[in-house]
Amino acid sequence: MQVMGLVGEIKNLLPSAKNILIALPVGVNIDKLAAGLSLYLSLKQAGYEISIVGEDTMRVSQAHLFGVDQVQQTLPEVGGGDLIVTLEGVAVPDTTSETGWKVPNLTNIDYNTTAGNMELIFRTNSSPLQPTKIVPRYQGGRPELIFVLGAANLNSLGAVYTNQTIFSGVHLVNIDSEANANFGQTNIVDPSAASISEMVAVLLNSLGLNIDQDVATNLLAGIFDGTANLTSNKVNADTFMAVSQLLQKGGQKPALSQQLQTGGLDLSGLMPNQPAPVSPQPIVQPTPVVPAPPSLNINPITNEPFVNPPVVGVNSAPISQPGNSSPEERPSMETVVSENEIEPGWLTPKIFKGNGG
Repeated sequence: MQVMGLVGEIKNLLPSAKNILIALPVGVNIDKLAAGLSLYLSLKQAGYEISIVGEDTMRVSQAHLFGVDQVQQTLPEVGGGDLIVTLEGVAVPDTTSETGWKVPNLTNIDYNTTAGNMELIFRTNSSPLQPTKIVPRYQGGRPELIFVLGAANLNSLGAVYTNQTIFSGVHLVNIDSEANANFGQTNIVDPSAASISEMVAVLLNSLGLNIDQDVATNLLAGIFDGTANLTSNKVNADTFMAVSQLLQKGGQKPALSQQLQTGGLDLSGLMPNQPAPVSPQPIVQPTPVVPAPPSLNINPITNEPFVNPPVVGVNSAPISQPGNSSPEERPSMETVVSENEIEPGWLTPKIFKGNGG
């Protein structure tokens, strides 16, 4: 990755950079925003005076990123430049003045140096000036180092680039995963990189800057967004290595949006303490048991069940069951013959005579 070859330049620039600015382009996506915020948080933790600016209003879908509330829509005031002292409440309306205001009785402004101090002297004709408040501020200061992330050119910064003097004479570090105009003094542009967040993850590691849990979570969100949930053709072994390292630093995978739930890879196995998602199991309802109706014989003519007719003229004496006959009903000569005993007369031939005519 091209980041590695340019780390030395940035290492030499950081010690002398009193003020650092990170600029984001118009229409910033989660990948670019997450990369910018991660760089901002790591440099701020290292003690640098740093600001992040972008023209866009942050959307609800970007609110989960750490540090998103630090993005300013206008260039912040930077230390250095001209010192301006405001005396509030001393000017009065004046229709003849070009500004519509004037300071009465002011004839001259002078200064003295005393014991290492400088005193401003406001000379008047008569009554002294009585300001309600004195406010000092700086104007014309600019940062010593500017990082621009994901911009095709400086005009892509929109209103942020309106004050072009801020960007002139300042060392620009141009970071992008797409080919651009190479407008920086240091151009870290790598079209083969899967995402800008992956590039920033490598940059932070190479610079020895801290990647805490918040920064790691931001970078994971950027990588997943920039690679369409790790399905981009640019995803390679370096991408999975970066994801693994960020997970080991405590980073949390982003919650998959509805758009990403239809694809992508599950990397929960890279972290043992992060359980794999469980697919919901269907709830099986028990089948109700309906008792079968009694079997009825239906008369096909009347479509009604058959009814056994009553027996007329027959005594309703109980019918004896086989094996329960009384002694009177048994044959008088009935005896029990064993299996091995032959009944007498069984082998004697029998002669039957018919009634012959």
